[in-house]
Amino acid sequence: MLVAIASGKGGTGKTLVATNLAAVIPDAAYADCDAEEPNGHLFLNPSITSEKNVHIQVPRIDADLCSGCGECARKCAFNALAVLKGKVLIFQELCHACGVCAEVCPENAVTEESHTLGKVRIGSFKKSRRFVDGFLNIGQLRSAEVICKVVEEISDENLVILDAPPGTSCAAVAATCKVDLAVLVTEPTPFGLHDLKLAHIMLNRLGVPHAVVINRADLGDEKVALYCESEGLSVLSRIPFDRRIAELYAEGKLISEYPEYRKTFVDLAEKITERSNFSVSAEIEENTGELDREISIQPGKNSSRSLVVLSGKGGTGKTMVAACLSASWKDKAAADADVDAANLGILLEGEVIGEIPFSSGNEACISPELCSGCGECLSCHFSAISINEGKAVVEALKCEGCGLCAEVCLLDAVALKRPRSGHITVQSTPYSPLVSAQLVPGAEASGRLVTQVRQHTESLVSRENISNILIDGSPGVGCPVNAALTGSDGVLLVAEPSRSSLHDLERLTGLLDFFNLPRWVVINKHDLSAVLTEEIERFCNSKDIEVIGRIPFDRTITESIVRAQIPSQDLKCTSARLLEGLSKRIVSKFERKP
Repeated sequence: MLVAIASGKGGTGKTLVATNLAAVIPDAAYADCDAEEPNGHLFLNPSITSEKNVHIQVPRIDADLCSGCGECARKCAFNALAVLKGKVLIFQELCHACGVCAEVCPENAVTEESHTLGKVRIGSFKKSRRFVDGFLNIGQLRSAEVICKVVEEISDENLVILDAPPGTSCAAVAATCKVDLAVLVTEPTPFGLHDLKLAHIMLNRLGVPHAVVINRADLGDEKVALYCESEGLSVLSRIPFDRRIAELYAEGKLISEYPEYRKTFVDLAEKITERSNFSVSAEIEENTGELDREISIQPGKNSSRSLVVLSGKGGTGKTMVAACLSASWKDKAAADADVDAANLGILLEGEVIGEIPFSSGNEACISPELCSGCGECLSCHFSAISINEGKAVVEALKCEGCGLCAEVCLLDAVALKRPRSGHITVQSTPYSPLVSAQLVPGAEASGRLVTQVRQHTESLVSRENISNILIDGSPGVGCPVNAALTGSDGVLLVAEPSRSSLHDLERLTGLLDFFNLPRWVVINKHDLSAVLTEEIERFCNSKDIEVIGRIPFDRTITESIVRAQIPSQDLKCTSARLLEGLSKRIVSKFERKP
């Protein structure tokens, strides 16, 4: 049995629940599928015995055979090929390994070679319990392939606790599509409720039975619990908001090893084995129809500078800091690039003044009237097509829209449509314009949507003569983060004194080295661990990164978020003045930087 621990948004306590569950269930195996920022090993301390590289097959062009006709580039749905002066250029990071270029090449000049995306590590924890995790290489974009290899490696175990990545796009789908049950970890905040709804829709579309754990349960109101009741979702456990839990987690310790918390996870483990606690809705929300028009972005003379706020892992306070910056920074427009779980607008409280449909690409549609069931299209590299009652059918969540099936179909039974897979929203807020987006749960290509969010924001600031753009980025180091960083001028990193945050900060700075961007660090909840705060500062000093400020562990900051208030503007927040001063210091540093 595969049990996924998922979350919608990052920072709700997903890894806390997954690692402690794995620790208390006898003979349970553990799989960390958060390949962009895998942290489970920091808590379970496994002994790693082997590693396997994860490869995809990318095109290789035989220059002696290639005529430079450009057919491969024209048919590539992902812009991974280009022809320059008769020579084919390959952008391996964009390649989806779909095989279309080899299929359409009239000269048979395209073969395939191996390209490494990342690795899977295999080992054991608690002496004999199976442990597997996956790491996406820095600069690579396709974490789903690494995740699938992790699941494949562990799927023969009797019981697996699978730590899923945050969000609701292709990475989360890859981790949860084959599981038997899923536990959604949420929190009683506007952010938690918003993202719980998206994760609920995704799991309904996948047909995966699921239930809920509410972390920091005594912090907010009952809106999350009421939503669960209305949707028929069982609440399996409530974990309190407890500074001691935060301190133990920061130090990389399993809280289930302490008597006062162990019973919580033992009880949760018992409820997980009872499948009647899990449900899936019979009504599955589909995409909102086919995109019937392309939205053109009016280019302008864009001389604006952009600051991206990133965190590596979720839950460090990235969006809270971005909201405080937005309230203090006058000459800017804001963009929420966390398109899997866009939360910045909840705090900025804007009025929607426009909505723009988005399509991530094509989706294959097979006409049963024309299909003979010959099986040629089963050559799909993503296993998105199967034969049912003598006809080929497409599994939409697996289809990447490459068009190989249309190329090989002998009867022209395949059409490529453009489903609406999300939307971009433009809002007027009391602080500035805000451009955000929401990907349809389960949809792919969130990096492409981030790029369009940036482009619409740049067009807006050009029209309104605004000098700066503030971008609230997504967690991780993958495709959406790369899209947010491209063309930016500086990065603010929000960290916290925990083993997992330090681990992710190290990976994220490796990515920033690739982009060669100036950066600053803010340490949130710095007083949770003086030792780890000093360790983060030593790391930053070694990388010549300025630590620009510290924020204390303050319950009133979280209470401001629960009330959907920006903490620096909330008179009830103890740290409001500190946050306002920090925001002005960050803006001053960025605006002085050439």
